[in-house]
Amino acid sequence: MRWPALSVTKKEALAALAALAGVAATGEAGAARLFWRRRRRRLAAAALLSGGLADGFLLYSFLVPNFPLGGRVFYRGSHSGNLIALTFDDGPRPPFTDQILNVLKHEGVRATFFVLGENALRYPEAVRRMEAEGHRVASHGMDHDILMWARPWQVRLQLALTSQAIEAAGVKDPARLFRAPHGWLGPAAHRAATGAGYQVAGWTKGVWDTAAPGVDKIISRTVELLGPGSVLLLHDGWRGLQEEDRSQTVAALPEIISLARSRGLAFATVEEMMNEAGLR
Repeated sequence: MRWPALSVTKKEALAALAALAGVAATGEAGAARLFWRRRRRRLAAAALLSGGLADGFLLYSFLVPNFPLGGRVFYRGSHSGNLIALTFDDGPRPPFTDQILNVLKHEGVRATFFVLGENALRYPEAVRRMEAEGHRVASHGMDHDILMWARPWQVRLQLALTSQAIEAAGVKDPARLFRAPHGWLGPAAHRAATGAGYQVAGWTKGVWDTAAPGVDKIISRTVELLGPGSVLLLHDGWRGLQEEDRSQTVAALPEIISLARSRGLAFATVEEMMNEAGLR
């Protein structure tokens, strides 16, 4: 089977995984029929069961962002403390990034922004503001390309281009953290990222604010995750030149912060949570 190019869409990646599973399942079924004809029925059952488990494991390892098949992914901090982390992906994008920064400044909260290199080039002033106001600027790749089966050199190129874009925006001390688009990162890509000096970051559980489910829904989904060590994932931008609305995320943010503090939780950057967990 020919692997897709790096620039596949999310739908194309899912279709390729389904095809891969289908090819594997066809081979398993053929082996089972062969054993059955030879009256080796236990072997036939074993072929189907083990093959099905293997297919499921393969799909799970690709599609679950925090699955550690390729290596460590930091997605939760210590349960024994009171720290949680706010993180934002896909930015920066006006006016939403500035609106989020306004809320964070008013509330005295520091966050971690996983920026896209292409957006950092378009809106460098927003990236500079992130660092100037005490937030951490980290890498989300250059253009949100899916990296689950990227070659090592492709991952290194994505990271290098994003780093150059962040530094060109004026960031003096970017975080050496990388969050893969959709959290999908194959073993080879993971090794390439860590080999380039990055720590791979995930999130505790998504709230799907990109679907614009409504402010109340974003708040209620986030509240379910408000516990020590949680890494919260929200979005302040998107890829490409199309327009999407992040106003619901902006509107939900003050209530999320208030509810977290009412539970005795304090906000930290991802790196601070990693330090608390002894992972840096």
